[in-house]
Amino acid sequence: MFKKVSFVCCVLLICLNVNAQTDTLTPKDFTFTLEECLNYALNNSYNRKSYELSEQSAEESYNQSKNNRFPSVSASASESMSHTGKSDKVNFSGNVGVNASQTIYQGGSVRNNIEQNRLQMEQTKVKTSQFDDNLTIQILNEYLNALSCIERLKYQQSIVNSSRQELQRAELRYNAGALIESDYLMHKAQLQSDLADSLNTVISLENSLLNLKRYLSMDPQANLTIIEPDTSAIDYMALLPSNEEVLDKAKEHMPDMKLALSAIELANTALEISKSGTKPSLSASAGINTGHSNFENFGTQLSDRFSQQIGLSLSYPIWDRGATKLQISKSKIQQQQAELDYRQTELDVTRTVVNQYRAVELEYKRYLAYRERKDAYAASFEAYKKKFEVGSILTVDLLQQQNNYINALNNYINAKYGFILNRKILDVYTGENIGL
Repeated sequence: MFKKVSFVCCVLLICLNVNAQTDTLTPKDFTFTLEECLNYALNNSYNRKSYELSEQSAEESYNQSKNNRFPSVSASASESMSHTGKSDKVNFSGNVGVNASQTIYQGGSVRNNIEQNRLQMEQTKVKTSQFDDNLTIQILNEYLNALSCIERLKYQQSIVNSSRQELQRAELRYNAGALIESDYLMHKAQLQSDLADSLNTVISLENSLLNLKRYLSMDPQANLTIIEPDTSAIDYMALLPSNEEVLDKAKEHMPDMKLALSAIELANTALEISKSGTKPSLSASAGINTGHSNFENFGTQLSDRFSQQIGLSLSYPIWDRGATKLQISKSKIQQQQAELDYRQTELDVTRTVVNQYRAVELEYKRYLAYRERKDAYAASFEAYKKKFEVGSILTVDLLQQQNNYINALNNYINAKYGFILNRKILDVYTGENIGL
């Protein structure tokens, strides 16, 4: 009886363990809007966490540089033993003390070092913002690619259903001897072509979702479903502010401009630090010390030898073999280079934003043209289907119109989501809301 109970318990434990492992391995399900994708990425991206660690490190360096304005204090204690010649006597001696030092003036290097670390700390934050903008554009691209695939699939499924119905009617007419074999085979080939197009779109959708999960630092085996937003307000999205207004906002927001300006400030600070090498430095020191020699009258020795010191030290650089002069020259060159880089960055940002602004305008015009073309071919295709049903046109005419409609449809979807992508990239440049 005991063996049977033990066997049942073992089986139950194994089942529980298997269930636990199954729960652990079950992929998680996520259903995200675009905004939720962006929030998830900013909170979970491993690359972004690396930028955050750089921010923390820079902040620690900045806080430490501020502590250099305060005095440093140290304590010391020593004990030694000595023996001389053939004497049996061993001598002991010891010292203990507390010392402090304070830099009063060092050519402004302490203040400038604090400013340099503050600028570097701000620079790491801007680099994180730059990463966020680039990550946002990557997520936008894959998210909109996935949306275009979803929309394309809806149309393709309706085309597949239409092709399947046409094939069924063609098969009935072929069996009745009212349709030649070549026309019947054309219907079969068209259905397979439409199914292949649909399959290719499914593959593109899966690839876009896989890339999206990569940018989100999400488990590739997770089930990610994106929520389709309302994209009917495209005409409203096409209402752009003036080119000058967009450019001003972009220059104010884009991290590239902030980094270039920060580089100039860092170069100016580095020059001031270099110049401090030509200025005098003043420091103060203070300390208390005592000691003993052997252990006779130990307490008396400590009080007799108790000493206090305080002092000022002034130093002035006279000649360091031209090292400071060389450093100043290099700092001036770095300053000039930073100013040139700023001008080039401003030019690059201007060119990028202007090109993006024009791309939005052109993509909207392209979208309008393809929208009208799609509607026209859809109406034409419906008319040709009715003509084919009454036998007034040939199969090849119907299939040609269907292919024209499919091409117009693909162009329309590409233009639609191409416009949305370019419009949202412009919003990223100007720091506007990215939501759909």
